Amino acid sequence: MKKTNLIKSILMVACCVFFMAGCQNNAVADDGTDIRDYSKIDTGSDDSGSGGGGGAGGNGWALCKNSGYDIFEIQVWGDGAGTFDFANKDGYSTFTITEKGGGWVGGGLIANDTSKTFDFSKVAKMTFEIRGTISNKALCIGVQNNGGASAKIYPSKTNLTKEIKQDEWTKIEFNVAGAKSDTIINAFMIIAAADWGGSFDKNDYFDIRNLDYLDSRGNTVTLTLK
Repeated sequence: MKKTNLIKSILMVACCVFFMAGCQNNAVADDGTDIRDYSKIDTGSDDSGSGGGGGAGGNGWALCKNSGYDIFEIQVWGDGAGTFDFANKDGYSTFTITEKGGGWVGGGLIANDTSKTFDFSKVAKMTFEIRGTISNKALCIGVQNNGGASAKIYPSKTNLTKEIKQDEWTKIEFNVAGAKSDTIINAFMIIAAADWGGSFDKNDYFDIRNLDYLDSRGNTVTLTLK
């Protein structure tokens, strides 16, 4: 991972607003100012976690099928959001809720060069495996464009439909073909919130492995910046 201090150099302002009728906490926004550089933090290598937030460190991005990616940085959204920690383990990465803030937590994989965006021109699907303690009804995962207050999420602004189990990996496959012609700023966007009928707590976590981007024929596409 490129070792840059994004807190000082951040140029991108990304704002994503979610509205769900009947929910008290129906506005989820990212002001793009709370960026964490995990590149200088040691990795963990066991199932108990590495402590201190972990990080991508020398093992690259363990959540990705291609762990050698060097174009990502972790973003933790601000402006009332809670926080999460990211840690690499042996063959997977862990996202752990550390604070609930105003009742939601957001962030994901952004470009480590904030003057650029992700090239999704050849991507049709995103696949990954997930396990953990968080409810699928409280978790949204997708790909986010730079639409500001009207940001679009691919495939949709909704919770995961498959159950997340603590001791068993569940494979998720999304059709993200709509992102091909869009300007993508978050290649693996996550939101934990009560907007979709679920709930989550501090210390809830989820593990991700084999994150991959595929073309229409099922071949792996290596993401690049543009």
